[in-house]
Amino acid sequence: MISYEHESIQYHTTTGGIVIHDGKVLLQREPNQPYWFLPGGSVEAEDSPEYTIAKMIYDRLGVPVISEQQVWLIENIIELPISPTMKIHETGMFFLLELPLQHPIFKKSCEFFGTNKDYLYKWIHLDELERHFVVPEFLISELKDIDIARGVKHIVS
Repeated sequence: MISYEHESIQYHTTTGGIVIHDGKVLLQREPNQPYWFLPGGSVEAEDSPEYTIAKMIYDRLGVPVISEQQVWLIENIIELPISPTMKIHETGMFFLLELPLQHPIFKKSCEFFGTNKDYLYKWIHLDELERHFVVPEFLISELKDIDIARGVKHIVS
């Protein structure tokens, strides 16, 4: 993981994938947690964010990524309740992903596990995101307003 610490702030580099199909977005959650979020994770040293998200999608779901287009640069500053003196500054690059349309993942209609049991996945209609516990909260509005013609959007939350 690309990470370093300076004074009381830990810096992390992450990546995420946005897959939208038929007005629905693919979200994931840990089996014992209620909140949904985009697939992704930490970028490893010497790997690009594009490589990392494509590898994660393939490893976790068995689906190759055909193409990726960066749409967001996100900065999250998180204060941890377990350590009020430590903050995490997460910089994430998020990509709109294209997957093979013939893949069976597009036929899933309820929650499902990927190739391992680490995460549950679900296609959630963009108009129903408010009914789910989606984090970070800005995803609810931003997922409905992706426009690759405007370039990369910088979001600070």
